[in-house]
Amino acid sequence: MKCLFSLLCLLAAMPAASQQGDPQRLGDRTAIHEVMQQYVWSVDSLDADGYVAVFTPDAVIDSNGTLIRGHDAIRKVVTDMVARQAANKAEGKPAGALYHVISNERIEFTGADEAIYRSYWQTLRKGQDNRYATGGFGRSEDHLVRVDGRWLIRHRKLTVFTD
Repeated sequence: MKCLFSLLCLLAAMPAASQQGDPQRLGDRTAIHEVMQQYVWSVDSLDADGYVAVFTPDAVIDSNGTLIRGHDAIRKVVTDMVARQAANKAEGKPAGALYHVISNERIEFTGADEAIYRSYWQTLRKGQDNRYATGGFGRSEDHLVRVDGRWLIRHRKLTVFTD
């Protein structure tokens, strides 16, 4: 009976496993991972053009209920960081640069051209004492769509852990 149960479990898991090994899905996973890495590297290096490039024109970022809509507002996320860092330097303070650390990434396909990317994140920042400390941490849920063959973020929900 135990062997029969094990065989049934294995058979039930096969469609999911075969989808994961499908060359198209493997390529999609790689492309989604690259988009999410571009997101992180662009924001950390203050590359506003690279940052905006990973979003659809109508994209929305929801950060604990604060909504940022469209390319112009999304670009402002990075340009505001540039301005804050310049002001900090002018006042003799540490720039306040952020460095993201992403973990526990998962990709779930919800359609042929739609996927959800989930992860945990934390930011590190150098303080007055030249030591790095966590600036914040939480989880993200990104809804991506394929547009003209390219995966882009349509909706990004950031949950900042506050307790």
